[in-house]
Amino acid sequence: MKNLTLIALVVITTLFACKKDKGNDETKLTLAEFNAKFAVPAQKFNGTGAAAFSITGAKGMKFDFPANSFIDASGNAVAGNVVISLKEVLSKRDIILSGKVTQSNGQLLISGGEFQILASQNGQALRLNPAVAVTVKVPTTFNTAPMDLFVWGPTAASDSTWVLDQKARVATSTDFYQFNLPNFGWINCDYFYSNPNPKTTITASPVYVGAAPSIKDQRAYLVFDDLKSVAGLPFVLAINKHQSYLNSMPIGLKGKLVILSTDVNDVIYFGQTSFTVSADLHLNLNVAPATATQIDAFLNTLN
Repeated sequence: MKNLTLIALVVITTLFACKKDKGNDETKLTLAEFNAKFAVPAQKFNGTGAAAFSITGAKGMKFDFPANSFIDASGNAVAGNVVISLKEVLSKRDIILSGKVTQSNGQLLISGGEFQILASQNGQALRLNPAVAVTVKVPTTFNTAPMDLFVWGPTAASDSTWVLDQKARVATSTDFYQFNLPNFGWINCDYFYSNPNPKTTITASPVYVGAAPSIKDQRAYLVFDDLKSVAGLPFVLAINKHQSYLNSMPIGLKGKLVILSTDVNDVIYFGQTSFTVSADLHLNLNVAPATATQIDAFLNTLN
């Protein structure tokens, strides 16, 4: 009888320990869970290539496609069904989650809204017909200041950055920024930020709590309190730190440093802290396995 009691106690203790361990694991947010909950969604719309049609995104972006707006890879006009994919970025939260920070070759941009728009037919990417004008209206819910137009693409100085479209004109009304779509891909209503304060370079290092994980992806962002702007801090191997573009950050700006990482087991790590830019500012940031509640609470403080 004593042996049976001992065995029962061992089984109960083992089951409790397993349940406790599983509960701890479930608090760790995985990459798949992060993407499912937080990623900027790709909205899908159907249209007909040979006919005019319009679409409106969930956040209010409007696109008016004239007839024959699409061509295939060979330059032929496209008829029949087409699929439009749209991602709307209209907050600092969205900028972080899209990864499209508001910088152009290291210079800070102030954003009035970003989006990605793509077109396809039967799974094949389509191009915009240069002979037509697709009217775009971006709601002024994020910003109301006059804007220029930037497209995402490579330059001689960078593999990919926001590039000013010299030909585009953005009209500002009470409710919308209006312009003609320059192409399919990522588009941004922005202007270059100007600040007379002395400039400096910011560096940052994550400090992982507990045993150091094997990290496969790590991103750092500066989210400014009083600007519609989010800057990225690339990781520089030569100094083993995240670093802003040299002498690009105006002294006195305030904001939050955010680091999001993913380890080899697809667990998400997160940390954030407030900062005020000072000369040669370096920030050490504690980073730990994240829960969806922690990240959601932080993102909800951003606009």
